[in-house]
Amino acid sequence: MNLDLEFRRGVPYRRQLEHALRLAIRSGRLQPDTQLPPSRVLAEQLGISRGVVVDSYAQLIAEGYLWARQGSGTRVARLPERSAQPERPQLKPPSRFRYDLRPGLVDLHAFPRNRWQAALLRAIRELPDRRLTYGAHCGAAELRNALADHLARQRGVVADPDQIVVCCAASHALSVLWWALRARGARRVAIEDPSWRWQRLTAEHAGLEVVPVRVDREGLVVSELAAADVDAVVTTPAHQYPTGVILSAERRRALVAWARERDALIVEDDYDVEYRFDRDPVSALQGLAPDHVAFVGTVSKTLAPALRLGWIVPPPWLFDDVEQQLLVTGVTPPTLEQVALASFIADAGLERHLRRMRTRYAAKRAVLLETLERKLPDAEISGIAAGLHVLVWLPPGVDEQRAAARARGTGVGVHELHRHCTTVAARPAAFVVGFALPRESELRKGAHLLADAVTDDKQVEKRERRLVPTG
Repeated sequence: MNLDLEFRRGVPYRRQLEHALRLAIRSGRLQPDTQLPPSRVLAEQLGISRGVVVDSYAQLIAEGYLWARQGSGTRVARLPERSAQPERPQLKPPSRFRYDLRPGLVDLHAFPRNRWQAALLRAIRELPDRRLTYGAHCGAAELRNALADHLARQRGVVADPDQIVVCCAASHALSVLWWALRARGARRVAIEDPSWRWQRLTAEHAGLEVVPVRVDREGLVVSELAAADVDAVVTTPAHQYPTGVILSAERRRALVAWARERDALIVEDDYDVEYRFDRDPVSALQGLAPDHVAFVGTVSKTLAPALRLGWIVPPPWLFDDVEQQLLVTGVTPPTLEQVALASFIADAGLERHLRRMRTRYAAKRAVLLETLERKLPDAEISGIAAGLHVLVWLPPGVDEQRAAARARGTGVGVHELHRHCTTVAARPAAFVVGFALPRESELRKGAHLLADAVTDDKQVEKRERRLVPTG
């Protein structure tokens, strides 16, 4: 019997023999009812022990590839008829734009691979064996300790380590908070208009009714919250997404007063606030009212989204409900990555990385603004000198989605305000343009092509308007 088998070191002989027999049966080289050699004979032919052959035959009989009967020896079983299987398609990494100006991305070229590798190897080397079991559902103690110090120093957050919950990025944090609130009887939640659409989607998925509240040049219009009749509001006060404005000091005080008067929750999404280019960022709202603010942060904009590491600092009265949600779902980031991040923070690796990236991002933002102001002088760019994106209000008459499609056709990735954000109040056409990922040369070319797409669409609109009959 030719099995075309050469035994390899490091793999048990029984497993190799079983694999070879399966292949021969599946391919038809061993036809149904073919009698196999006695175990002693096959063992001598292959130069292995008889026990290996006996065990292999027994395994394949159990799987249905062989059958054995006293007096008939061991034979090949008749397998069920199978239709021809098409070749299995292979998954490919998602394609990316040549000039990716979408928001929410970071400079992946600058990820601190060597320092992160050192932190991860240290965690692998030093973590005791017993810590390789299921992790604590509120997060590794090392990371909660490191975050308490880091957030207090950098963001003015008031929290002891045992008040911090580690989660898998911002959308996970929001989902946990909404489910915890719903378990306490909440029914309605306010979101900013416009806002990151996952704020709305996560709230609706938890069964909450979403009420949009306007954003103007001073941030969330807090005076409209009373009429909204909501149990909570989610806001990005330090750098509003997508408009880029800051919640004014007067409205910060008014928002805290509203939460205390109504006994409501403020969910503070601390979005990309680490990158302020003209001054220090404003401190977290949570520091003003730890009893009414749930603080949410991640490393998605400081290191990389692929790490899937974030945190929640809920007010004390909500902590047990948040903990219960995590206990039920069992969703927490891997312990090794948590311990690595704790080491990275404790060794000042994160602060060094942020200092370097502020300079890098400030230069990229300047390149984007210079190109757009030169190529699209009639567009309006809004937002403070911070973050990783700008909001570009398009010239009158430009069709937002059509211009974006033109840009994508030239290899430019961009997000339209009305497609990728929750927008309810009437607003002009706009693009949310990110500048973090591309290199400066790519950014300049991408912004140039984006401006061309807008200009082309404006010209098309003018031609179409001339063709419309006037009488």
